[in-house]
Amino acid sequence: MSGAKQQGHLDGLCGVYAVVNSFLKLNAGYENEIFQACCRALSRSRWPSTLWEGTSLRDLETMIKFCLGEVEGLDRFHVSYPFRANQPKSNDEFWQAFDRLFAENREGKSAIVGLTKPDLHWLVALPKRSKIEFIDSDRLSSNTKVPREDIYAGDRRTNGQTYCVVRKEVIIIEKVA
Repeated sequence: MSGAKQQGHLDGLCGVYAVVNSFLKLNAGYENEIFQACCRALSRSRWPSTLWEGTSLRDLETMIKFCLGEVEGLDRFHVSYPFRANQPKSNDEFWQAFDRLFAENREGKSAIVGLTKPDLHWLVALPKRSKIEFIDSDRLSSNTKVPREDIYAGDRRTNGQTYCVVRKEVIIIEKVA
């Protein structure tokens, strides 16, 4: 055998795992219920093709909204999409705005971000001074701290950065009570 397969090698469930991991980072508990609610939230037309096609921002919005209404205890969380309508114009503006999102209640917030590089992928991203901590469903790269200069926020990768974050694909989950 050439090596065991991990989540993401054969499936497109990184969005589901990003939702679960975001709530877990905030000590929400109920990971099985959140996972199941995410899967139930998707329309029949998206299932089972989501397993190999992956999830979109719209899918994540649907899953999170469904979880907030269906999973016990999640009513104490607030969700926002800060760059949906007005995304930062540059990489520098993005990181400044991202840091401002965590200026208050840092420990009570998590961000789900969409990547286009190295692959289309969803994960949890948290600011850690000059680095960004990725909490990822891929066991081999989970809880990786990446220098910001290795992450470009834009539509496509430039200047050789290893990661590319889509500026409008940021979801903030905050524990409010």
